[in-house]
Amino acid sequence: MSPRLFTPLAIITLLLAASPCLDASAQQPSTPPALTYLPAAPSDEINTLLMHATFLIYGKQKNHPDKIVTGTIFVMAVQNKDDAEHGVAVLITAAHVLDDIGDSIATLVVRRKNSDDTYAAYETKIPIRDNDRNLYVKHPSSDVAAMYVELPTDVNITGLPLSFLADDKKIEELDLHPGDEVFCLGFPLATSTFGGFPILRKGYLASYPLTPTKLIGKIGIDLPIFGGNSGGPIYFYYTNRVVHGSMQLGTWQRGVLGLVTQSTNSPFPEYKDERLGFGIMVPAVFIRETIDLLPPPTLH
Repeated sequence: MSPRLFTPLAIITLLLAASPCLDASAQQPSTPPALTYLPAAPSDEINTLLMHATFLIYGKQKNHPDKIVTGTIFVMAVQNKDDAEHGVAVLITAAHVLDDIGDSIATLVVRRKNSDDTYAAYETKIPIRDNDRNLYVKHPSSDVAAMYVELPTDVNITGLPLSFLADDKKIEELDLHPGDEVFCLGFPLATSTFGGFPILRKGYLASYPLTPTKLIGKIGIDLPIFGGNSGGPIYFYYTNRVVHGSMQLGTWQRGVLGLVTQSTNSPFPEYKDERLGFGIMVPAVFIRETIDLLPPPTLH
């Protein structure tokens, strides 16, 4: 079967890396060797696509093996420069999620589709270190990590290409501003919905300015953040949007704006234990820069 590219929406059929590994002479992951097909998500609609691409990750806490660290990861597709119709699965999360897992192996809770169209969650192990060397790369100044990942062959997932990561140009073109609605997928307190899918929640952009993202570094969101949310995607989907004072009838825009990194409490000691329901997002530009630290995939 030949690979399929969803050209109208620029969605990529994902290929499966057989085993992320580390070059003995390098400090970053080597290119994934063998590749096979992964079944596609059942819809091209962005909420459904990202729900199928978002998973719970957990492992024993570093220096406290009696405790468990949980977080959220999502998967995008890195295209081969010589074959744009193929994409390799890349795991994206907050760097502190992987750093806080003490073992070299982490657990992903993935899903398979049953014959009756329901889903069943199950666990799979992924390597995140080779001895003491990380199999993931980290952004030098932001809380983002990325690595090639092996997913089981029965996981339904369609790859969003890196063009879905919203940069400053996209933010300014869409006239994004405080008060705009955004969506978040994650596993707060390690909780999932039926079949092991992430919980989808809605919030609002709650800080200013939004650009230049590289100088700002973080964007506030009016959304309660709990342990386990870290690493989850923040994204948008707009139809008939007013852009720079003009109604864009019959148009829709969508993209990944960033990932969850932390919640924020008051700096005053007397209020430090009061929940604000205010979260912090790392802008997507840092996700793209982190992925660019990986060696380019070569598909075989």
